[in-house]
Amino acid sequence: MTDKTNVTTRLEKAQQLKASLEEKYEKVKGTPREEEFKLQIEKVDGLIAHLEDELGE
Repeated sequence: MTDKTNVTTRLEKAQQLKASLEEKYEKVKGTPREEEFKLQIEKVDGLIAHLEDELGE
């Protein structure tokens, strides 16, 4: 079993990353980079879901 403190820390960092990506996404809407940020946000969402599953939430 992975240390819950480690997983919690990783989850918090992933949530911070998602917030940062969403902020940047708003700035690039309508540009060629929009799709790139959408994909990154989707990947981070997957990571967040995985970490939440690890914690049993």
